[in-house]
Amino acid sequence: MKRPRLAGINPPPPEPRPWRPHWLALGLMGAIALGLVLGLVPGVLWNRGADDGYSLWRWEAGRLAPALLTLPGAGGGLDAATEAGRLATYFRLTSAIRAERASPAPDAALIEALASERALLENDVERIVEGYVADAARAAGLTRPLPLFAGVETLWPPVRIELANPPQLLVRSPRDRIERAGDTLLRPDLGLDAIAAIEARADDGDTVSLVVAIGGLAAWPAIIREDRSYDGILRLAAHEWIHHYLAFYPLGLAWGRGDGTTLNETVANVAGRELARIARARHPVTLPPHADGRAPPRERTLDFRTEMHALRLEVDALLADGRVAAAETLMEERRLHLADHGIAIRKINQAYFAFYGSYADLPQSSDPIGPRVQRVWEETGELGRFLALIREVRSVPDLDALLARLGVDPAAIPVE
Repeated sequence: MKRPRLAGINPPPPEPRPWRPHWLALGLMGAIALGLVLGLVPGVLWNRGADDGYSLWRWEAGRLAPALLTLPGAGGGLDAATEAGRLATYFRLTSAIRAERASPAPDAALIEALASERALLENDVERIVEGYVADAARAAGLTRPLPLFAGVETLWPPVRIELANPPQLLVRSPRDRIERAGDTLLRPDLGLDAIAAIEARADDGDTVSLVVAIGGLAAWPAIIREDRSYDGILRLAAHEWIHHYLAFYPLGLAWGRGDGTTLNETVANVAGRELARIARARHPVTLPPHADGRAPPRERTLDFRTEMHALRLEVDALLADGRVAAAETLMEERRLHLADHGIAIRKINQAYFAFYGSYADLPQSSDPIGPRVQRVWEETGELGRFLALIREVRSVPDLDALLARLGVDPAAIPVE
C-alpha cells in the first residue's frame, strides 16, 4: 500500500528515461565476449594448483560457449507436467541430501548416490528456472528495444544460471568500524581448517576478516548454489539477473564506488523478490513439505531478525565510542546466545556485519539506504516502473533526489 504524500508536496510523477546503454558497458560486454572466446582453451587448461583463490576467468571461459549455444532453447521445451515432475524430483533429492548431511552420522555413500541422481536433472532444472524468470521479466515490461533494430524488443541480458557450488568469499573490515575493505573469491571446496588459516593470515591489529559461503554470484551465467530450496533458487536467479540488468545503467556502473555496492545489492534484493513472486504466480509449483529443497526444520526459540538487528545497533554504538574490545566481546557473547537457541553462526565480527550489511534490507544492516529503497518501491508499487526510475541512481544524494521527486521527504523515513 502506498503511503500518503507529505502535505504541500504534489510534484508530477517522474518519468523513466528510455534505455540508452552506456557505450562503455556495451563495449565492455563485447570485449569480454571476445576475450572469453579467444581465451577459452588456455583458460580451461590453466591450473591454479594449490592456490586457494577462485579463478572466475577460468569458470567463465568454460561456461560461456555452452551458455550461448543454449540460448535458443530457453525453458527446455518441456510441457508443464514434465517440468513439474523434474522440479519435484530434483528438490525432493535436495531435501534428502540436506537431511542426511544434518543427521548425527551422515552416510557419505548415500549422499553421493543421491547427488548423482540429482545431477541428471540439473540441466533441465536450470532451463526451467531460467524460463520462469525470463517470462516474469517480460510480464513486468523489462524487455528493451534493440539499439540497431527499431521496433524489435528483447529481454537483455538473457537469463542464464548454473546450479553449482559457488566460490566462497573472504571479506575484510577495519576493526574500529564496519566497512567492506576488500573481498577475495576463494575455492568453494575449502574446509574449516583451511578457512581458519586464511582468516588468521588476513587478520591483524587493524583488520578482521570472515570467509562466507555465498548463495550466488552474478557472473554470466549466474552461479547459483544447487542445494537451496525451490523458492530460494528462484529468488537467487531473479536477484542475480537484476544485477545483469542493472549493469547497463548508471546504478550498475556505480558498483564498487562509494555506496554503489549497497545500493545495487539492496535494489537487487527488493526487485529480485518481486520478480520471483511474479514467476511463482505465473508458474505455480506445489512441492510437498520437506521435499522442496529445504533442510529438516530446526527448533528455534528466538526471532533472528529482531536479535540480529538489535546487536548491529549496539555494535554500531560501541564502535562509534571507540570501544572496539567491548564490541567484539558483545558479538561473541551474542553468537553463543544464538547457538544456545538453535541458530548456529560460526563467527560474528565486523566483517560479518560488513558483508551482510551491504544488503541494506537485511536485519544485519543499519544503513538508511534500506528503508529509502523500500520507500521508492512502495511509491512505485510496480517492478517495471521501480527499476526504470531507480536504475538511474548512482549515490545516496541521487536516491534522495528521486524520493523528493516522488513527493517523499527522505529525512522523514525512519532508519529502524
